[in-house]
Amino acid sequence: MSYHALFTLVFFLAFVVMAAWVYRPSRKKDYEKLGYIALDADERTAGNLHKGDEQ
Repeated sequence: MSYHALFTLVFFLAFVVMAAWVYRPSRKKDYEKLGYIALDADERTAGNLHKGDEQ
């Protein structure tokens, strides 16, 4: 087996392992919480802008 084929196999297996780790069902709650970080930050920023308008 050539080194190119071996490297391809190693990187493919690494990709499959990482994809399986990311898409585990037990990680769903964590990713849902992370998905709301930007929305929460926008709400806080919008609230600060409205407070500044009142002054």
